[in-house]
Amino acid sequence: MSRIALQALLFFLPFVIYALWLGASGRGWRAPERWRGVPMAWLGAAGVALVLSSLAALALTSGGSTRALYIPAHEKDGVFVPGRLVEPGQQ
Repeated sequence: MSRIALQALLFFLPFVIYALWLGASGRGWRAPERWRGVPMAWLGAAGVALVLSSLAALALTSGGSTRALYIPAHEKDGVFVPGRLVEPGQQ
């Protein structure tokens, strides 16, 4: 669930930064004309780019070795043992 929340936060981050910028510049972040048209497209594209880049970073930096052996979840002596990746020679 926290990963979903992080992705949502990353998507909405450009919108929050834009609202803060509008408020700091004195233009009023509540003005509806400031939120129509091109800024929404750019903010949406920036949010999607942030989400995709975070997913790519997660895919490239997590996981086990390509030579690792997957041992599926099983029951041993009445105790549930979760699945895991084991490097060759560590069984």
